Amino acid sequence: MRTTVARSDSILLLSAILLSCGAIAGCRFTLLANAPLVKEISDLTQRPASDTRPSLQTVSLELIFARFGSADRHLREELWGLIDEQIFDDGLRRQLHANGLRAGVITAQLPPHLAERFLPDTTAANQPAGVNPAENTGLFERPAAVRRLVQLLPGRGSEVVSAAGIPELVLLEHDDAEIRGGTYQEASAVFSLIAWPAADGRVRLEVTPTIKHGKSERTWIGEDGIFRLETGQRKNIFQRLRFEATIPTHSMIVVGCTGESASTVGDAFFRDRAGGPDDLRVLAIRPLAHAVDPMFAIEPSPENPIRE
Repeated sequence: MRTTVARSDSILLLSAILLSCGAIAGCRFTLLANAPLVKEISDLTQRPASDTRPSLQTVSLELIFARFGSADRHLREELWGLIDEQIFDDGLRRQLHANGLRAGVITAQLPPHLAERFLPDTTAANQPAGVNPAENTGLFERPAAVRRLVQLLPGRGSEVVSAAGIPELVLLEHDDAEIRGGTYQEASAVFSLIAWPAADGRVRLEVTPTIKHGKSERTWIGEDGIFRLETGQRKNIFQRLRFEATIPTHSMIVVGCTGESASTVGDAFFRDRAGGPDDLRVLAIRPLAHAVDPMFAIEPSPENPIRE
């Protein structure tokens, strides 16, 4: 009899335990069903103290368009005497020159009279005496220098608009001995710009001339293993004119046009149509901050403090 009572008590106790477990399990599933499927942004950005992975950093760049007249020997001749164009191979330089473009790198400090030409507050009053404002009316109606600051994610492209809203652009493209012509409606001349921080603090810059034209269209683009729908104009990308250089902080990549006006790629990017064929521009791209690839970055700690 005692054995039967003890067995009944054991069964009741086991049943109570199972019911309790079921209730607890049911509450747990309810909490999971109501939990958000995506974490809050703050949850994704906060890392535990034990996580030593470097955070994603941006690359800070300064973009300057300096405008000048065709008679201005300082920016048309003297400046290019200080620019190292030999940083690019002979084949690329030939392609650039054949298409009315030239590019190079400045690592030394510019003379004061040239450096001030890249300051945004430059006006007609302090232009060189050899340039006659009466012969370049369009040049002096607009700022002589325009400066922009951009923050780029490493490896992610951005566009630098050199000329926009061209109703009809006639362009001659030179490819070695072959010359191709094309007419683009509602065209814009833009540079595709990509930056990567290097392990030693320098920045690698890739610049690709591109013509965007026509009406906006919806196109499927394949990227990072997926397809996404993108809306924009059609693009003519000049892959043969793409160039890249790895430069230290405060050095500059300089891009401009060369030769006479002849419907070249350089003319499309750097001859100012609003002011006439004698209004020219030059683009300077300069890394501002000391950039380091996050893979090689050192996280601050009591053993490795960050010092100025």
